[in-house]
Amino acid sequence: MTIYVFDMDGTLTPARKSMEAEFAIQFHEWQKTHKSFIATGSDYKKVEEQLPPRVINAFAGIYCSMGNLLLSKGQVVYQNDFKPNSELLNYLEDFRSNTEYKGQLYPNYIEQRIGMVNFSVLGRDCPYEERERYAAWDRVANERIKIQQFLLKKFPDLDIAVGGSISIDITPKDFGKGQIAKHLRKTYPNEKIIFFGDKTYAGGNDYELAQALTQLNNTSVVQVNNPDDVLILLRNDKKDLII
Repeated sequence: MTIYVFDMDGTLTPARKSMEAEFAIQFHEWQKTHKSFIATGSDYKKVEEQLPPRVINAFAGIYCSMGNLLLSKGQVVYQNDFKPNSELLNYLEDFRSNTEYKGQLYPNYIEQRIGMVNFSVLGRDCPYEERERYAAWDRVANERIKIQQFLLKKFPDLDIAVGGSISIDITPKDFGKGQIAKHLRKTYPNEKIIFFGDKTYAGGNDYELAQALTQLNNTSVVQVNNPDDVLILLRNDKKDLII
């Protein structure tokens, strides 16, 4: 048996958008004969917003909040808790107040999830067009990378990952996405594990999980650019991906 693990945003769905209807039909059909998991930095509420119920229910498990919450068939398997200290929160407020981004800022910029904090200078309640505008600006300004590097020096006990297109994910050391690899291997000691993500490269928010998997035997990491790539790879019966 092979265990398939998927990032959500940018892999199974466009970033912070719902799974497209045609993709959902084909992917759900594939799920019926394969054991699959989600590995996302988003909380479960966002999973419910972006994926149709039939797809959610067909997953063997859903790792949310960087793997700090695991649900299976609607039941909590485990969860980790994290309460950020005031020093970290003050720095995040300063980054927001002193940003060089000239566009409008939106609410929900410090989002505390189970086991993690998601920080976005722009604010997560922004319209999709503003998300795209900030992401384009950040690719040049590198604001998120600069914030990440600063926080890594200030808080060596934390893992800081640039996440999605507008945010940064903050977790205690060893409680980022890499913990998913350990839990999967403990649960499935002999099965092949294949992970699909759109940001498996250094600096991406799938990188930690990708690296953790490559240190284990009988695993593969597949870099994709969008949901279309996922369907093409899953359809290709000449590759090891669907064995």
